[in-house]
This record gives sequence, C-alpha cells and structure tokens, in this order.
Amino acid sequence: MRNKLGIIVPYRNRPNHFNTFCNYMTEYFSNKDIRHEIFIIDQDNAKQFNRGKLLNIGFKYAEKAKCNYVVFHDIDMLPVDVDYSYSDIPLHLSTNFLLEPEQKRDDFDEYFGGVTLFPVEDFRKINGYSNKYWAWGYEDTDLLYRCVKAEIPLNSILIKNMGRKGKFLKFNGINSYVKTKNIIDLNNNSTFFISFYPEKLLLNHENSSDEFTTFSIPGWDFAVSYTSFSRYNFCTFDSSHNALYVNSKIKTNYKTNLVVTLNRDENKIKVYQDGEFIGETPYYKKLYFYKKEKFFYLGVGNPNREKKPNYFVGHIDSFAYFDSILSESEIKEISTNDVYLLRRDFGDYKSSKDLKCYYDARYIKKYILTDLSGNENHGEIFNCDIVDLDFSDYKEIKVPHKRESLFKLLNHDNNGFIGNGWKDQATRWNQLRFHNEISMNDDLIINDGLIDLNYTEHGKQKINKITHINVGL
Repeated sequence: MRNKLGIIVPYRNRPNHFNTFCNYMTEYFSNKDIRHEIFIIDQDNAKQFNRGKLLNIGFKYAEKAKCNYVVFHDIDMLPVDVDYSYSDIPLHLSTNFLLEPEQKRDDFDEYFGGVTLFPVEDFRKINGYSNKYWAWGYEDTDLLYRCVKAEIPLNSILIKNMGRKGKFLKFNGINSYVKTKNIIDLNNNSTFFISFYPEKLLLNHENSSDEFTTFSIPGWDFAVSYTSFSRYNFCTFDSSHNALYVNSKIKTNYKTNLVVTLNRDENKIKVYQDGEFIGETPYYKKLYFYKKEKFFYLGVGNPNREKKPNYFVGHIDSFAYFDSILSESEIKEISTNDVYLLRRDFGDYKSSKDLKCYYDARYIKKYILTDLSGNENHGEIFNCDIVDLDFSDYKEIKVPHKRESLFKLLNHDNNGFIGNGWKDQATRWNQLRFHNEISMNDDLIINDGLIDLNYTEHGKQKINKITHINVGL
C-alpha cells in the first residue's frame, strides 16, 4: 500500500499565519509525489491553548483518513527544503532556519518540537502527547521522555564529563554549604574557577524559578548556578540593582568547569564553560558593593536568607579565585585539566602566583576546607558529605533522530525563556509538572494521552487537501 501523510497543525487566532501557511503548503506539495492531507486543528477561546491535546486530536482525524504516518507541524514554519517522505522511525525535521535579523532560535540537542514526523504505530505506542500541558512549553520534553520509556528508536550523544574523579563535597540542597571569609575584591581584575556536578533537579513549587548556586558573594548575589531552565548561569548586579547575567544554552547536568573573568578596565564580565567562551555581560558602570559582605559561600546563595537561599544539590570538587585575568589559553588549560593542582604552573597555565584562594576537596582537615593558595583563608564546612565520586568519562543523553531540513519562520511573539526567566507563569507550572511529577512517576504517562482524549467538534470544513476543524477542549 502506498504511504499517506497526515500533516497536523495546532492553531488559534493567527489568521495571517493561517492564510500564508495554507497557500504556501498547497504550492509546496503541488510538485511533490507524496499522498497527503493537512489537518488544521483550531481551538476555541474557552481555555488556554493546549498544543499537545490539539495534536492528539489531529492524529485521530489522520487515522480516520487512513494516514500511516504523520507530521506535527507548527503553523509559523514554512518548508524551504524539507523531505516529508515516510520514515519507519520518528524524526525531528525542524533543524535549520532562514532567519531575519530580528529573529532568534534557541535550539538544543533534545529539542523535539516545531516539526516532528512519526509513524502511526510508534505514536500509538507512546500514547501520544500529554493532554495536560496548557499554554506554552514542555509537551515536547514530555514527548521525548515517552519515547525513551517506550524504547522507541532514538539517537544518542555523548557529553564529556570534565575534570578529575575522586574526593568531592556532596551538597544536599537543604542545609549544606561552605562559608569563607570574603577576601574578594571586585575593584580589581579577577578570575573565578569552579568545578562541579549538579544532580537531577527537584524544583520548589513556591518559587517562579530555581537557582542551584555553587558559588556566591551574597546580597544581590554575585553567583554561579545551575538553574531550573537547564542552563549554567552567571549573574551579578550593578549598583542600581540591575541584573547582569550570562546563560549557557540548554544543557543536561554533567561534570563541568565554569570560569568567570572580571575586567575592570572594560567593565565587562566574561564566562567560559569547559574552556569555551559562552558569553559576556553588557557594559556596566559600577557593581553592587560586594565588599561589605563578610563571607562568600560554596553550595548556596546565602544560608541566612529565609526566601530563596538557593542551596545547591550535587558535588563540588574545587574552587579558585585569582586577582588577575587568566588568558583564554590558561582558561582552556585549567578547564581541561584532570591531573594537576593549580598552586603550580603547568602547560599554558602561568598564573599560580595570582591565586588568592584555592580549595580542592581532597584537602580537608577536621571538616575544614584547606586554602591551598597559602593565604590561610580556610573554608568552614556545614552538613556536607565527603564522598568518592566515580563517573563515566561521558554522559549519554537520548535525542531525536534528525532529518536535515530548512524552514522559513513567520514572525510572531516569542514565548518561553525571555531574558532570564519564563515569559508566562503557565510555563513554570508545566515545568513543575514534568520535573516533579512525570519524571518521578512513569505511571502518569499511561492514562494521559490518546487513551483519555476528549473534545468537542464545533465544525469541520474540507477544501482540497486541507481539513479545518474547530474544537473545544
């Protein structure tokens, strides 16, 4: 039997996109030898938008139309060079974009949204999308998780775990931290190095976001964190309490090294991860007066703060503070090093003389973290376990198989991660649902999806190969 494709498009209140998409797709497929039907699933205004549920509804209509594979397709993505032919495994198609100067795409390895192809049998096997993610975000994260649990064919990538194995301080995310006299002078050029391994996140439903802080000068925190946005983050504040921050791209938790350099001549702060430059803060005139803080901390933003102390969950093995700016070759050297202590020069690293404070978890005496710089600024440990951590050289993560494609994006308001937080509170609720419920209890997948799908059809119209269905949820 010849293959038939069902293109399923979730839609609400974008008439210009609707007209453009329908006309464009009709022309695009006019010279393609692909049997197909397009299903526009148009949600009424009674509730928040629910992309996953609309796609499940469209799948039901595609089944009735005898489609044996489907493509879930956002209405703002127009194919420029896309192969929509059959595949017997799920594929992620939205891989490349023609972008206007004002457009940006925040892609990451595990991204499974935009335009996604599924054989009908595989989509049935995972029980479809969840019906319980409202507004924007996380239905695609949940989709990939369902594929992993159902052992649907996926690709894998390996992420290098950086640095040494052995002795670590383990932080419990509740009351573990290291307290040290604040000798840091941000009026001078400075470099900070920290090596750590975050654990899997459990998020606090009372917060709008979570920052798991590995190093902090408190107040308006000058801090390095792993966040609930799955980003490695540096944040500080100027004297007017304006936030200055750098975020990595979305990344899994793994053993990583972050370096922060502060240049007082240029009033800029640069951030490096595993020896690679990831971003810099905008120019600032003056930072918050951090010198007034008595202590700096490892493993927490501020343990004396009742709201959002920002305790870290995971392992830290080393921290260093220099009163100079390390060169990029030095940053690369210490970030990829898993042998030498930083109190002696090696390779391209020539700045041991500038160490002002240096800790390594292998050097703990009487529950005190020894300052290996020779400046006697030892760290007082609170409620940390001293553990031997052995991890694999690489962390494997499951990602979708991809078919390289090229799309043009139609302009629309950005959703999701804007600036340094979620644009919509509903995305936070979706995030909490996935991290604190779904990823902790696989049984929640079983009864949420195609099996419990309910909706009301308000009307249906078919013109050529495009079926427009209005539904209520």
